[in-house]
Amino acid sequence: MPYNKLHKKDFTIALKTGTDANKVKFAKMCVQGEMYFATDTKKLYIAATTAGELDATLAEFTPSQTEI
Repeated sequence: MPYNKLHKKDFTIALKTGTDANKVKFAKMCVQGEMYFATDTKKLYIAATTAGELDATLAEFTPSQTEI
């Protein structure tokens, strides 16, 4: 995972990956702000709420451009 610099400090962004079908499993155990990238559909999901009694609410981001 690449390291980036922010105010002269190294940091990484954790990102879980898998297929779009596995987002249901992710929603059952994620924490607010956690990210999940579906490798088959190229969609990015971010947990809007933390999972608890109910599954977390996920915000979905779809790429607007196709790959070249």
